[in-house]
Amino acid sequence: MAIPIVKNGIIFSPYRFYNDFLGEYANYYATNKTYVEFRLIDSNDEDAFWGVYRIDPIVIPLLLSLSAQLKKFYHHPIKLHLFNNRGTKALLEYLYYSNFFHIIGDNTNPAFPIGKKLFDFDERYLGGFSQRDIRQGHKIRAYSKKDDKINDNINIEAILNSNYEDEEKRDYLVEYYYFKVREHFEELLFDDRYELSRPDLFIDILSELISNGIMHSESDVFASMFADINNTKFSISDNGIGFAKSLEKKDYSKELFYKHKELTNQLKLLNTPFKVPIPMKENLYSLFEALFYSITKRREGLFDLMCNVVLGNNGRFRIHTEYTQIIISNNMYEHLQTLYKLRQKILLSYFENIEERNTVIAKLANEALKLFEKLYEITIRKYNENIIYSSIRFNRVGFNGVHIEVEIPNNKKIESSNA
Repeated sequence: MAIPIVKNGIIFSPYRFYNDFLGEYANYYATNKTYVEFRLIDSNDEDAFWGVYRIDPIVIPLLLSLSAQLKKFYHHPIKLHLFNNRGTKALLEYLYYSNFFHIIGDNTNPAFPIGKKLFDFDERYLGGFSQRDIRQGHKIRAYSKKDDKINDNINIEAILNSNYEDEEKRDYLVEYYYFKVREHFEELLFDDRYELSRPDLFIDILSELISNGIMHSESDVFASMFADINNTKFSISDNGIGFAKSLEKKDYSKELFYKHKELTNQLKLLNTPFKVPIPMKENLYSLFEALFYSITKRREGLFDLMCNVVLGNNGRFRIHTEYTQIIISNNMYEHLQTLYKLRQKILLSYFENIEERNTVIAKLANEALKLFEKLYEITIRKYNENIIYSSIRFNRVGFNGVHIEVEIPNNKKIESSNA
C-alpha cells in the first residue's frame, strides 16, 4: 500500500500537509513498521482520468524536507508512483517545469538544481507536456553547501569547517546567498503589480535564514515563492536540528544583551495553565526564544521579517518546529506593534555613537523580554479559551527542522499571469 500525496478535488496545502498527510504517514508506519511508498495521487491510472489534482506551490519545500528525513531514516530513496493522463498532466507539468523532479531525482546537470535522490520514480511518465512558460521566480530552489561548490565553485563546506569566527562565517554566507536569493526571487519581490512593502528586506532576511539553515540546521534548505492574483506566498524549510538545538550550539560569549534561555526560563516560571505534552511546550518555548533572540541582534532577522509581513504587508506568518506551529497575523497587531517599535529603538541604538549605548540596549532588551512574556500569556489564554481560533497549533506527529510560510495579500489586481 502506498500513501497518496495529492487527493482528487482537495488542494495539497501546508494545512493538509500538517493535519492530514503527516498523520497518514505516522499511522502507516505505526501499523506496518515497514518501508513506506508514496503515490502522487489517490487513484489508479484509469480513475485519475477525470480527477482534479492541485498542489499549493508553497507546500513543496515541506514535502522535500520530509522526503529528505525519510531517506535518511530508511537509508535509501522513497518509492514514488506516478501517473500521466488527462487528470494528472497539469500537476505533473507544473512539478516538472518548477524543477521538483530535478531536485528529487538524480540530476547531475548544474544547469538545474542538483538531484538529491530523494525519490525513486519512473521518468517515463514525465513526457507529453506543452512548452509551459513558468516564471523563474516560481521555480523550486534547493540550497546546499555541496551544490554551491558544483554550481559556483564556492567551497561553503571549507568555510564552515574553517577557524573563522561564527560571525565571519555568517557574513560570508549571507553575502553569497543575498545574490542567490535576488537572482532567484527578485522577479516576484519587485513586481510592481504586487506592491510588497520593503522587498529589499525580504532578500536580506531570506539570505539570513538560508545561511542559518546551512550553518546550524546541518541540512539542505528548500524554498519556494509564488504570486497570483490574490497573494504572494513564500515557503522556506529545512530538515535540520530545529530552533532549540540550534540555539544550544551558538556561542554566547560575546553576547551583551542576550542570555541563552533567558526568556524560556521566565516562561516556565509563569503560572499559566497549559495542558499539553512537555515536548510541545518545549517547542513553543523555543519559538518564542528564537524571536526574542532575533529582536536583540544588530542585524535584521526572523523577527523583522515577521513584522514586515504582518505589520507592513497585512500578511500571515507561520513558523513550525517539530510538534508546534505559531501563526502570526493581525489578531496580534497591537502587541506586535509595541514590540516592533521597541525593536526599532534597539536597531537605532546600535548605530548611535553614545557612551551609554550598551546600557540603553540592555534596558530595551529587558523591556522586550517582558513584552514577550505578556504575549506568551495572552497566546496561551486564547488557546485555552478556544483551540480552533488560537494562533498556536500542535501536531501529534513531529516534523524535524524549521519551516516558515508567508502569505501576503496583493494590493493590486493582476490583469493576467503566466504562472
